[in-house]
Amino acid sequence: MPRAAIISDIHGNLEALQAVLKSIESDGVDYLIHLGDLVGYNANPRECVALMREKRAVSVLGNHDLAILEPRMAKGFNVLAHQAITYCQQQLTQSEIRYLQTIPRIEVLWDRYLLCHGTPESLESYLLNLFQAKRIFNLLRKRFSGIRICFFGHTHIQKLWICDQRGKVTSPSEMPDQIKLSEEENMYLINPGSVGQPRQQDNRSRYLLFDTSGPTVCFKAVPYDIEKAQKKILQAKLPKYLAHRLQDGI
Repeated sequence: MPRAAIISDIHGNLEALQAVLKSIESDGVDYLIHLGDLVGYNANPRECVALMREKRAVSVLGNHDLAILEPRMAKGFNVLAHQAITYCQQQLTQSEIRYLQTIPRIEVLWDRYLLCHGTPESLESYLLNLFQAKRIFNLLRKRFSGIRICFFGHTHIQKLWICDQRGKVTSPSEMPDQIKLSEEENMYLINPGSVGQPRQQDNRSRYLLFDTSGPTVCFKAVPYDIEKAQKKILQAKLPKYLAHRLQDGI
């Protein structure tokens, strides 16, 4: 049964992406899956797009990716995100934009696992609290029959939501490194965290390994050259705060 590395929210951070891909090389995976937001915030959108194309990653579209394709989307962004999208629009070539146009908003993998950026109904929606998790589990039952595991991104925080047979929804207060899943008994919403802009008050890049034979998920964190990424942000004349927040992991 296949093993996959699942990543999300690269946001143009080449140093973080390279560190994660190097770590993945030793994990013995069969597939690379990306849950959206290749671009935004950091200084190397072109290089990150090129790497994902080279790796032939199975991808879904993120809201920052969509803002490149539909510029009106960026009007709802905060000022920092809006400036970063403007920078990305100036950097990306037509070939790279066409690549973004080929990426679907959601994907069902191997007829069993749902991939999305925000939620299955909207790549802009956040899944952050118990109420939102309950609503998405209900959505899966109604619209995605047979789906027991949904992988999502967008929040930049590693997270696991569990819905048992009674409909009770819980989330571990502390995230263990490895979790065995029971698809017969439970449903799951799983976030691998962010590669390029982690927001867990821990500046390491995040991703997860998914072994379908268990099935198990293993949450991973790897350090990267933050100083180099920060220097590039400043050289690109992007907002200074985008560089500072990388150090604090916020």
